[in-house]
Formats: sequence, C-alpha cells, structure tokens
Amino acid sequence: MRKYIDLKCDFAFKYCMQDEVIMKSFLNAILEGEIDKITSVKYENVEMPKESRGERGVCFDLLCTTEQGETVLVEMQNTAQKFFKTRAAYYTYQLMRRQIKRGDKWNKREKDISPIIGIFIMGESNGQFSKAVTRTSEYDRDDLTESWDRIHKFFLSLPHFQFDEAQINAKNIWLEMFKNLGNMDRISPSVYERADEGLLKLLKKAESAALTDEEIDLYEACMKKLEDEIDMKEYGFEIGMAKGHEEGLAKGLAEGLAEGLAMGKTEAIQQTAREMKKNDIDAELIAKITGLTPEEIESL
Repeated sequence: MRKYIDLKCDFAFKYCMQDEVIMKSFLNAILEGEIDKITSVKYENVEMPKESRGERGVCFDLLCTTEQGETVLVEMQNTAQKFFKTRAAYYTYQLMRRQIKRGDKWNKREKDISPIIGIFIMGESNGQFSKAVTRTSEYDRDDLTESWDRIHKFFLSLPHFQFDEAQINAKNIWLEMFKNLGNMDRISPSVYERADEGLLKLLKKAESAALTDEEIDLYEACMKKLEDEIDMKEYGFEIGMAKGHEEGLAKGLAEGLAEGLAMGKTEAIQQTAREMKKNDIDAELIAKITGLTPEEIESL
C-alpha cells in the first residue's frame, strides 16, 4: 500500500470525512467568502444514497452553525453519476423538504428555511463541467441578479483541477488532497505551512499505517471496486469504438454496393464482399448486405 489512502475511494472518503474537525476545515476552505465561518458540524446522516444502491457514492447530510449563529444545511457527496446536475438538484431539494413539513402554514412562518448548500465531488469527468469549481444558484435571467438565496450548489470536478504552487491556499490544498493524496509519498512543506488543525488531522488519519487489518481489507476491497469500474469503462469504450468502426465500414461498403447494383455489375457485389472479408467483417453480415451465399463468400 502507498503511504496515504485515496480519498476518491468511498471507504477512505467516509473514514476521513466523518471527523468533525476535518470536515469543518474542508467546508470553511471551499465556502470561504460564501458564508460566515462554520464553527460546528453535526452529522445528520451518513450513508449510501438509496437511489444509488449498487453504485459508488457516500452521502453526508450536515447541520452546520456559523460564528454568527446561522444554521446551514449541507449535502455532500463523493460520486459521479449520469444526469449529475439533475440528481444534485434532487438531493438538495430533499434537504429543503425536511425543513418544510406537510400542512405547514406559510403565513404563520416566522422566518425562511435555513440556507442549503450542496457540495458534490467528482473524481472523474462526466462531460457536464469544464472547470475545477462550478458554483450555481437561482438567478433572474434578465438582469442576472440572484432571485433566491436559499439553495447553492458547488461542483468540484477533480479532473479539471491542477495544483499551482504559486497560488496555494486552503481551497487548492483540499482539492489537491482529494485528487492526488492516494498517490503521494510525501507532502510538500508548503502544505504544512498553510495547514490548519483539520488538514493536519486529515494527513495523520489518512496514513495507511494507521489502519487496522480490518480497515485495510475494507479499503483494498473498495479500491478494487473503483479500479474495476475504471477498467470496465475503458474496455467498454474500446468495444464501442470497434463496433462503431465495423458498422461504419459496413455502411460505407454497402453504399458502394448500391452504386454497383445501379450499374448492373455483378463484379461490384463480389468486390464489395472481398473488401468486407479483408476487413474481418462477419460472414453473416456480408451475406446480409450482398445477398451472396456463405459458399460464394467463402470462395472469394
């Protein structure tokens, strides 16, 4: 095992981020300038999302209090799923639903719901984002002013993040930890110079030597699942490319055949079949396109 565990792995993510001091450090780094400093974190829920059984993903529901005494609900996930923006909206609105009970009398409410923030960490690109950090909220489309301030979403796309020693700050350090901690054998001194209590605790807790034998087994099983998923995606891409190439080639050859048939040339049919054979196209597909029998194809 490497010196540090990989935070993109669900076990490591849950193992490290379920610590209040570590989580508070992360949230204050990501949300700096967005809300007042968070002083306390309470875990409302830590589980696999029910809608994602069989898929990767750890979900944290957090009740946070700021130094001004404000309450902020945070939904945090480590995942990469199809229709990710839609799912992210669903998860954050679920938090709002918990604040508003059926039968609530709107005209009797003394204050609006607590602000809700969704933080979604993506260890792989899903094509929906083009930068490392994307912030969203509800805006008036005409004058581009914020029309509602209760829900904000932060999408952290790790593949788009590049660590820059010249612009090192708490947010960039945290993004670097999520993206590359599992491949590090040493931590840059510049990180320690800027690390707060939570980051220092993360670096200590994430040392693989600190894991028990049982925790090592769980971590390695989780990493194997993660690596298998990556391998399957790459294999599926290669198969898809090969299939697309064969179908595209067959289509092109079939178009050539149509020209030959229009000219009434039997030789064009045979030549098309020869070209298909040279490109290792299945004999059944050749027969279907050319109308030749298996014996005629074999003799070419």
